[in-house]
Amino acid sequence: MNPSSNSQRSDKPKEASLSKMITFSFGYFLNIYIMVAFNSYVWTFYEGELGLISIVSFWPLYMAIANVIYTIWSMITNPLLGYLTDKPLRWTKKSGFHRPWIIIGGIPTLIFFFLLFTPPQVTGVESVMPIFIYYILIVFLFDTSYSLLQTHSFGGFGAQFRSNRERVKAGFSTQIFTFLANFLAIAIWSQIIKTENPTSFTVAALISIIILSISLLIFFPGSRESDEIKERFIIGYENAEKVPFLKTMKIAIKQKNFMLALFTYILFMIAMGLVSMNSLNFVDDVLQAKWTIRIPESFLMFISSLITMPIWYLVTKKIENSTMFSLGLIVFGLVVLVNLFIVNVFQFFLTAIFRGAAIAMFLIMLSPIFADCYDEIAVKTKKHQQATLLGVRNFFLKISITVQSLIIAIIHIITAYNPKTPSKEALFGLRLIQGLFPFLFCILGAIIFFKWYDLKGKKKQDIMQKLHEMGL
Repeated sequence: MNPSSNSQRSDKPKEASLSKMITFSFGYFLNIYIMVAFNSYVWTFYEGELGLISIVSFWPLYMAIANVIYTIWSMITNPLLGYLTDKPLRWTKKSGFHRPWIIIGGIPTLIFFFLLFTPPQVTGVESVMPIFIYYILIVFLFDTSYSLLQTHSFGGFGAQFRSNRERVKAGFSTQIFTFLANFLAIAIWSQIIKTENPTSFTVAALISIIILSISLLIFFPGSRESDEIKERFIIGYENAEKVPFLKTMKIAIKQKNFMLALFTYILFMIAMGLVSMNSLNFVDDVLQAKWTIRIPESFLMFISSLITMPIWYLVTKKIENSTMFSLGLIVFGLVVLVNLFIVNVFQFFLTAIFRGAAIAMFLIMLSPIFADCYDEIAVKTKKHQQATLLGVRNFFLKISITVQSLIIAIIHIITAYNPKTPSKEALFGLRLIQGLFPFLFCILGAIIFFKWYDLKGKKKQDIMQKLHEMGL
């Protein structure tokens, strides 16, 4: 292999085809569907539908503690898995450096996701600890396999799509499938699940597994890596210094732009997580409507995102990606703040339209922003290590689950929330979770990111030129 010849070839990289972008985007569909279903329904299933909150008033705190334990486990395994799988092996040199791990992580993920909705069939106070232990065990196994799947699904974006134009187009494609996954997850689950009927959650999980299996099969060819991609990866690995795991973590943490993008994304995920985990209670108790209204709500979000994404794509040609990223977060925060005041289903649907547009504005820039950050680190370390960096990203991202779980648990305990007979204080607590707290996290993230992120303009162009010169 000749780095210099590879460098020359990289100066004019062949742009990925539309079919490549679409099949690759099924990986985003797969990951986001799982994420939405997990965030929206696992908490509701274990906290309210199993009836344990009526037996143990502090059961929400039990669940929050379980999520803290699971987060600690995840923060250890995520970056370690990324680091251990982010190297060329004899068999991955032929099959690809991301593709095999997608299958190895993907199949167990689907199995453990289904098992999350099949807890032990026990009743009464003696059911508390068996279900608590079962949840921790299965969520540990689920998270480990899902982390491997997610790391190598998202980690391939920067390698597959090289130029800024190509990344924005691919980001556009991936976000269409992201919103489609969000819509289908909510539509399918809202149509199937019934109040005080845990078996309906199991049925919804089974149908979801069928859909996810199909998306995994389509994603598999889309994740295929060309010989040029493999060559760039091997060159970087062979020429760069072999850096130990902890030192790699330290290098990543010291990268200002990467950590700014990650910090902002964490705050967005906390906001989204609060809205998702709280949505069924908000619809049922505050709006006093049926859960099925989430189907048209999700559809309106999906349509508004599809309509506005081409607009945001054109706007990105006029302003920096980072500016769009910050604006999207601010607008999203303002939209969810309205949940403090809405009182009927029509207003709920109206906010869904604006929320879809705001999320599209933010998410269409997510992959391009992180891909730029990975390139900046590749220049400094002289090799691509997206899987390791995705592991580091997931390490910190898991903090969002702990934060949102603790916020919900604390509000529920302080307001003495009971799903069957919620008080006025409990209803106000649900509004805080759905509106005020997400708003605060979004505004904080947008301000910090806009003020200090500087990977744009000439600096970004210089990094791309250095990558070409290095054969990466």
